[in-house]
Amino acid sequence: MNKLLFYYLCIACCLASCSNKREEAKITNNNLVEIQKEEIHFPPSEVLQLKSYYLSSPIQTDSTHILVGYNYKEHALDCINLSNKSISQIPLQSDGPNSIMRLTGIFAYKKDSIWVSDDSESVFLINSEGSVKKRINVKNYLKDKEELIINTNHAMSTVRLYYNATHQSLLCTVKDRSVLPACFKVKEIFLDKDKETKTINLSSSIVEPDVSKGYANMSEPNVNFHDNYILYNYPIESHIYRINLTTRTSETYNADSDYTQNMAKKCKSKDYTEWQRHGFENPHFFDIMYLSHYGVYARLHMDAINFKEDENLDIVSRKRNFYLCFFDENFNKINEIKLPSKTINPYTGWNYTHTGVLFFIDPITNQDISEDLDVSIYYPVI
Repeated sequence: MNKLLFYYLCIACCLASCSNKREEAKITNNNLVEIQKEEIHFPPSEVLQLKSYYLSSPIQTDSTHILVGYNYKEHALDCINLSNKSISQIPLQSDGPNSIMRLTGIFAYKKDSIWVSDDSESVFLINSEGSVKKRINVKNYLKDKEELIINTNHAMSTVRLYYNATHQSLLCTVKDRSVLPACFKVKEIFLDKDKETKTINLSSSIVEPDVSKGYANMSEPNVNFHDNYILYNYPIESHIYRINLTTRTSETYNADSDYTQNMAKKCKSKDYTEWQRHGFENPHFFDIMYLSHYGVYARLHMDAINFKEDENLDIVSRKRNFYLCFFDENFNKINEIKLPSKTINPYTGWNYTHTGVLFFIDPITNQDISEDLDVSIYYPVI
């Protein structure tokens, strides 16, 4: 660890002396790496009705920096090229035997090999023209009282779809209601139908074994994947959990924030207003993201804020403070920064790219005026 600390400090000192046009983010003392911010502007001529995408995926294997986002207004995939600042579109089939309903998940393996899931609990492989090349009905792999969970709802949880190219398999998260409290699993469904589906159990939170009682909308885990690992955490608390798909070994990491509470309080009642209040007046931890270019992990979370029933919820949500943590491959924290306030819509826009964490900028003061699409990418200098 001492060698790692010395290594990071040397890098940070060297880089600080170099000129760089990219903006330096606000950082705190005693951090091991510098965090910088790149801003990208898309002119109105390239914008296809949306200024942010709540559901997106970076293309995993191609050298081009493209983020594929779901355009729910046009039921299409928008390919957002972060290098040449252009946006192209892949229409999705809405009629016929291979029709695709509203999307719940995206995993863009290549531009001509994009996996998507929809409300029918099916997963589709589509090409760059939107033609369906393969369809897998996940319901056929579920047992009684098991339900598929693939969604991105930042008020609740983020559970991602994943394709493991090495295993030739899909990884899908399942909620099992046959036991109390309900438990969560990952199903590994192989494209080769002769291979038996594998099931990996996710452990409960080490600080709250039953998140279904008393935590309002934050009652399910965030689940993401990286190579041979399942990465998951719980919105109500700061620990990070990782499972090796091959060895089935499970690890838990302390990943506390230095700036916020690291555990949500329980909700006072089941009344809807109290559920809303609970969501605002507690911290919320989002899913774990892997930045392959640097070999580091990132996690976003937002702090609690006072809630008043007569306030505009959309405006209040944008006033919340967001914090971005970066971790090395052993989940040692190497930096934590506070993001600029009043610019991020917590219910729409961010995702990881190979080189950083991308945010769709949606400021309060400009939300109904600008037709532009602006993004900021935060990345470690390593």
